Amino acid sequence: MAAAAIDSAMEVVPALAEEAAPEAAGLSCLVNLPGEVLEYILCSGSLTAADIGRVSSTCRRLRELCQSSGKVWKEQFRVRWPSLMKHYSPTDYVNWLEEYKVRQKAGLEARKIVASFSKRFFSEHVPCNGFSDIENLEGPEIFFEDELVCILNMEGRKALTWKYYAKKILYYLRQQKILNNLKAFLQQPDDYESYLEGAVYIDQYCNPLSDISLRDIQAQIDSIVELVCKTLRGINSRHPSLAFKAGESSMIMEIELQSQVLDAMNYVLYDQLKFKGNRMDYYNALNLYMHQVLIRRTGIPISMSLLYLTIARQLGVPLEPVNFPSHFLLRWCQGAEGATLDIFDYIYIDAFGKGKQLTVKECEYLIGQHVTAALYGVVNVKKVLQRMVGNLLSLGKREGIDQSYQLLRDSLDLYLAMYPDQVQLLLLQARLYFHLGIWPEKVCDAPFGQQEALSEATVLGSAPLLKSCGCSTCMLPAMQHSAGAAARPHHALACPWEYVNSPLCLDSRVRDLNSKLSQKHHHKIISPVTREW
Repeated sequence: MAAAAIDSAMEVVPALAEEAAPEAAGLSCLVNLPGEVLEYILCSGSLTAADIGRVSSTCRRLRELCQSSGKVWKEQFRVRWPSLMKHYSPTDYVNWLEEYKVRQKAGLEARKIVASFSKRFFSEHVPCNGFSDIENLEGPEIFFEDELVCILNMEGRKALTWKYYAKKILYYLRQQKILNNLKAFLQQPDDYESYLEGAVYIDQYCNPLSDISLRDIQAQIDSIVELVCKTLRGINSRHPSLAFKAGESSMIMEIELQSQVLDAMNYVLYDQLKFKGNRMDYYNALNLYMHQVLIRRTGIPISMSLLYLTIARQLGVPLEPVNFPSHFLLRWCQGAEGATLDIFDYIYIDAFGKGKQLTVKECEYLIGQHVTAALYGVVNVKKVLQRMVGNLLSLGKREGIDQSYQLLRDSLDLYLAMYPDQVQLLLLQARLYFHLGIWPEKVCDAPFGQQEALSEATVLGSAPLLKSCGCSTCMLPAMQHSAGAAARPHHALACPWEYVNSPLCLDSRVRDLNSKLSQKHHHKIISPVTREW
């Protein structure tokens, strides 16, 4: 009976949408249907937003069913932009009609800006001030980003130029938002120890077009924690970690109980889930991205350690990060609480090596050298992130395939967000931009105290350099502006980067200045091969 009523009503609705007169023959039949049936029909997906608007203007009953905060307009919004629904809580009051209008307006504005980029910058790079229109947009930024994603997902080879600029704009928008979030995160006090959150910001910044969120990564880690708890229940069914609620934890003080947690973790991570250190493809940036570590189940010492640390702390084991040279480690205290401890009161855990527990002597065997006690100390979140970004920076300087040096650019941005007064990195960044021929305004926009250093970088990026000084420490060539001028020492620049296979670095051989004045200088920036990290 209800099915017949629905079929009958579905035949009436299209005609009703075309005619606003309430005296239409099918109106009385439609409005006499139960509210649930009417709502089902209006949410069936066969009606557009314009149809819903016309239907709601026919009579009071239908207008009440199509109220702005009701299910009908929510369904219209969901069908049109399904990816945006994750940004709304089921318990929040939302004016779906108003959200629909704002999203529609943002979409039109996004397409207008992408079209203007296509006309303005078709034959040149987008300068820094080219994004000024985007920064002044009204309305939620997520709506604008969603429209750019829609452009990128257009089928076939349609609107390739639009897709090109939509990708550039989306890359810029997301990186700026992530960088602002990272800077706010770095302002937290030193005892704020959310290592995973900081690592996710780095992951997001280097992969802005990927759908990466702390919530999703935490959910994956929570699923691993559940497996560890299942294994732990077989070891000790009354273990206190089993009583921890989701999202809550406290530290367990008994060493034996902590050991049981670590045993269960090692079994789940390395035997059951097959996580392992990536020895075969060690120098791959994917090893540093937390979402890729979870997908590929492999990484390098620092990323594996952060995963291990996060799981252990959720289960009550107070592990700490150790910025050990060449191989990142975790330490596990074996001494009594409140006692004066030294480096021998800890066991050191190698998450890269399947959770192997090491003594101080074994740590030295691991890297093949003796180190001072200071290098066994714990480090804060900022130091851990510094090391992660430093690894990406080393990889970026080794890039040989990607001529845009995107990884190097991203890692420089991240490092300078943490340490904005690093003149060495500002020099490298300025020279890189001059080499690529993009965003030279960054040199002019630098803080007052950095202007002189960046001016040096400008000269380094454009003036001919005749010979290297032979310095074995930094390998940066000395500078000479004319054939008869004395070489200007570079040591005042304190730049540690090595420039190889370019017109700027020819060991100790002097190049002919006159033959190179009209040529564009190409620099390949790489670093010596080092193990880690």
